[in-house]
Amino acid sequence: MNRRKFLNHSLAGSAGIILSPTFLSACQSADDPLKEFGLITNVVKHMMEKDHRHTMSYLAELGYKQLEFGGSYGEKPADLLSFMKSIGLKPLAGGTGIAQLQGDDLLKIIEENLVMQKKYLICYWPWLDGGQEPTWDKVKYAVDEFQKIGEKCKESGLRFAFHNHDQEFMKMEGKVFYDYILENTDPELVTMELDLYWAHKGGADVRDYFKRYPGRFEILHVKDSYDSTDRQSFACVGSGIIDFEDIFSYREQGGFKHLVVEHDNPGEANEEECARSSIAHLHTLSF
Repeated sequence: MNRRKFLNHSLAGSAGIILSPTFLSACQSADDPLKEFGLITNVVKHMMEKDHRHTMSYLAELGYKQLEFGGSYGEKPADLLSFMKSIGLKPLAGGTGIAQLQGDDLLKIIEENLVMQKKYLICYWPWLDGGQEPTWDKVKYAVDEFQKIGEKCKESGLRFAFHNHDQEFMKMEGKVFYDYILENTDPELVTMELDLYWAHKGGADVRDYFKRYPGRFEILHVKDSYDSTDRQSFACVGSGIIDFEDIFSYREQGGFKHLVVEHDNPGEANEEECARSSIAHLHTLSF
């Protein structure tokens, strides 16, 4: 092969590498930690139940770097952790409702998260009931508990986060519940896992929250919506109406550290495609 042919061949090969989705994903993640996208495993619930290791490998191949989940799928936690590390996945977070984050149960859950080397413990539900009739007494109880849980987590080396639904954006006596939670929890003890879908359903302008409460939103649940009327109009990321690119532009002000793809119920037949199309869409965004 003469020099000109050799150079052309080399450049063509280099271009092929540079343009490949896998290479682009790796470069984006290396350049920007926020683009080390995560996924909460309820997106692929049935796939995980059938073969969690195969599913995790598939997610890693798609370019996901972090997972949010509970338990260890019947394995010894150390074995699952070792496998995840071998395929380039990090356990990021896991949690439960406030009713389970009490006393010895809290200490047990903290230990489980530490064994899996997770960074965050999440409270996914702040109500001791179904949450249909929120009251100030219930909100104040949750805030008091958040402070206690946050303190225990900090002592153990975990970060405590609260995950919202739409109820928290209700207003009573002229005050929004979510505002009260933010204003009455210590940022050193409690951060927010802001679910963009549920905030949208609750009528919140998340951009306004980033401005009024800077640095409080370390995790975003990146979940899309088809419309603004049906409470359960979940959409795979990029298939709905939420402007993620604009929201992500507030990254510095909001204090974002992790973007986690979510869909509450994509349907068993659509799980694989939802995981694939969601991260593909995220990689098209500039932020």
